[in-house]
Amino acid sequence: MKSALIFTSLLLSFAIPVFAQSEIQLRIVGGSGVDQANTVLPVDNGTYVLGSTSSDGSGNVRGYVVFYDDDFQFAWSLLTPYGTPVEQVVDAWEISDGSLDGVNILSQRLASNGTYNTVVYTIQNLGSEGLIVANQEFVHSDNQLPVSAVTWRGSRWAIGESEGDGLLLDIDDPLSGFPEFSYATWGHPAKIETVESATVYGDTLYVTGTTEIDGVKQSTIWAWGADGEPIWARIQPDAEAYGDNFARDLAVSEQGMMLLYSFLRPILPIGHGVISMNPDNGTPGMPINTSGNVFVDGCKMEWYGDQLLKLAHIDFGLSTGKDMVVTWLGPFGGYIESGILGTNFDEKPSDMKVDEEGRIWVLGSTKGFLNGAQSICLYRLDSLSVIPNVNSITPGLGIKNDPLFQSTSGLLYSDMTSHSIYPNPAKTSSVIHISGFSESQACVYQVFNAQGGLCLKGRGVSIPANSLTAGQYFVTVDSSVSSSSVSSTIPMIILN
Repeated sequence: MKSALIFTSLLLSFAIPVFAQSEIQLRIVGGSGVDQANTVLPVDNGTYVLGSTSSDGSGNVRGYVVFYDDDFQFAWSLLTPYGTPVEQVVDAWEISDGSLDGVNILSQRLASNGTYNTVVYTIQNLGSEGLIVANQEFVHSDNQLPVSAVTWRGSRWAIGESEGDGLLLDIDDPLSGFPEFSYATWGHPAKIETVESATVYGDTLYVTGTTEIDGVKQSTIWAWGADGEPIWARIQPDAEAYGDNFARDLAVSEQGMMLLYSFLRPILPIGHGVISMNPDNGTPGMPINTSGNVFVDGCKMEWYGDQLLKLAHIDFGLSTGKDMVVTWLGPFGGYIESGILGTNFDEKPSDMKVDEEGRIWVLGSTKGFLNGAQSICLYRLDSLSVIPNVNSITPGLGIKNDPLFQSTSGLLYSDMTSHSIYPNPAKTSSVIHISGFSESQACVYQVFNAQGGLCLKGRGVSIPANSLTAGQYFVTVDSSVSSSSVSSTIPMIILN
C-alpha cells in the first residue's frame, strides 16, 4: 500500500585480562532446532527474551518467550499458539499500569491468506510460569512486518514496513482491530523503504531504515513530532558512501543523537560507522569510520550516561567463527575500549539494552552448545568498566535445554517433519534438494528470510541458493498428491 504519509523529499587490539565471573555472566537456552533471538527487555523483577523457535517439533516456526528472574536464573518459557507456519516475536512493551505483572509482546504472524499480520499478546507473569491472557490480530490483505514496539503520543505503536513502505500502527486505536483496518504508511511512492529500528525521545518518534534509490540502498532516518506529523527525513551518510549502506540504530538522549550504520567498502568486507546528528532537523556531522579491515557489521547503539555503547558482529577470519563485539565510545564517537563476546562457535548479535542499574544486556544467537543447533545466548555485563576485561567464556551451568522441547530433544528437525532438505547448512553455491517426493512437480516451495520476506518460490525438488545471502531462512514445502496434501516448514542456514 503506497499511500498515507509521503515524504516528498529526503533531506535526505582487544585487551584480554582475567575478569571476575560475577562481572559478566552468560546464559544459553533452546532446543534441537533453530532458536532465534530478537529482543531483550530488562524489567524490575527479571529479564524477558523474545524471538522464535523451530524446536517444538510441530513443523512450524513459533514465537518464543523466555523469562529470567532477578537472580538471572531461568524461570519459565512459552510459545505463541500453534496454527501458523511462521511466527516470530519481535519486541515488547512492559505493562506498567499495575493491572498485572507481565508484558505485551509484538509479533509477525503468517496468516492463512498468505500475508503477514501484526499480533499483540498479553502475557501474565506468574513467577514460575507465563500465561497468555489476551491477544489481538490485525488482519489485512497487505503484508505487515513490525520490528519495534514503542510508546508515543500516549499510545502503543508498532513500527515496521508494509509492501515497500514504512508502517505506523496505533495499537490502542479502537478501530484498528477490525478486518481491513486502516493504518499509516510513509515513503516515496516509487522507491522501496525498509525499517530497522525505532525509538522515542521526548515527544519525537525517530525511525531508522533504508531507502533504495536507483538500485542503491541508503541509510535513512525519519522523524515525527508530538502532533503526529512528519518533521524531517534524512539520508545519511551522504558523503564518503561507496555503495549500499544501512541504518542500524539511533541512540538519542540529552547528550545528543548518534546514528549507527553499516556500509559496503570497495575492497574490504562490510564495515560500519557512526555519525552525530541534530535531533531537531537531522543536520549531520562528519561520519566516523569505526571499523578495521575485517568484517564488522553494526547492530545496536545506546547512550550510557555521557558515553556511547555499540554492539556489532565481527569476523576476524579465524577458525572460531564470527563473534559479537561490544565497544565503548566517547560522546563524539571516539574509540575508548572494546571486548569480544564469543565462544568457539558462531555468534550473531541481535539486541542490547542498559537497565536502570547500569547493567548491559547483550542478546544473540550461538551454534553448537545444544544438540549442535542454533540457540539463544544472553550476556549480562555489570558496567562499562567490564568491557576491557571481556573475553571468550563458557556458560557452565548456564546452559538450559528448555523443558518445552524435552519431547523433541536430540531429534533432527528432518525427523519431525514430512520432508527434509540437504545440504543444510548450505553454501550460496549449493543446489538444495528436498527429499520425500516421488514426483518432483508435486512439490511447491517458498523460501522466507528471518524477517518474513519472500526470497524464492518455485516448483520441484531443487532450490538454487545462488541468489541467497548468508543467514537464516525458512523453507515452506507443500505437496499435493491425489487427494492428500502435506505441508512442512523447515529452518535453513546459508553460509558464505
